[in-house]
Amino acid sequence: MTPLAMEVPEPVQVIPGVYALDVRPLGIESFLSPYVVVGREAAVIDPGPSCSIPALIRGLEALGVQPSSLRYVLATHIHIDHVGGAALLLEWAREAELIVHPRGVKHMANPARLWESTKAVLGELAELYGEIRPVEEDRILAAKDGDEIEVAGVLTLQVVETPGHASHHLSFFDQEKHILFTGDSAGVYIAPLDLLLPTTPPPFRLDLALASLDKQIALGPEIACYTHFGFADQAVQKLEAHKRQLKFWAKVIAELLNEPVERVLEALLAEDPNLAGRAKEISEHPILTSALVRSIMGMRRFLKAGGEVP
Repeated sequence: MTPLAMEVPEPVQVIPGVYALDVRPLGIESFLSPYVVVGREAAVIDPGPSCSIPALIRGLEALGVQPSSLRYVLATHIHIDHVGGAALLLEWAREAELIVHPRGVKHMANPARLWESTKAVLGELAELYGEIRPVEEDRILAAKDGDEIEVAGVLTLQVVETPGHASHHLSFFDQEKHILFTGDSAGVYIAPLDLLLPTTPPPFRLDLALASLDKQIALGPEIACYTHFGFADQAVQKLEAHKRQLKFWAKVIAELLNEPVERVLEALLAEDPNLAGRAKEISEHPILTSALVRSIMGMRRFLKAGGEVP
């Protein structure tokens, strides 16, 4: 399960007791960072796909986490790159439980339809990430807006429903420590590149995404923890910047609604202040270009279905 030759991801402390790991799925650095909370027990937020679980386990072991001490695996949403490997991690930690949105429970217990739809969208990438395997239903807990989850004596996480990227998306916020785990609700932030990107694949809802960002801003977070990739201070400013970015994307895509996706991507790379001058860095990243194309398609589908440009 955890080959000795596998490199141990170096834990990076976010705040005392909370660590980010670069688990490098498919060997891709600076793309996926599960967060580990370590106190009297441990928890993982967004463990990643099956292919990254061996690296995650090595990272947990580097932090002194044993299988018996892992209590919770929290999922911001059930997309494969966030929680596709949950079943493998729960095989390692037999006492741990998975926490998901109520709509995600049946799909994690019986992921056949989820796996087929994932393959239809991602193609070969889904196979490379690894199959989504079922989690025993009695080990899945549903969390809804307003619930609180006490984690390891380190965090008390408020569950915040933040749909838009996905209808079943949750964020997690600790009011005392002002730390927010955003999943994909606040976009992609590649911290080493200081690069902010939308993640708006079908069936994206711009209206819900903007309302979710307002909800997160109102919480007053100081640190935003992005699953893709890394954490940032000045969290409110990052959330506000992403709101502006989504509105800008909607405007540009509406103006080019029937143009080829390649033309739209070219315009966004040239005109989005967050992306301007970064085309080379984006094109060299193994996943970002295809992810941006899916995001354009999601925004376009929203607009063609009658969604309004704010």
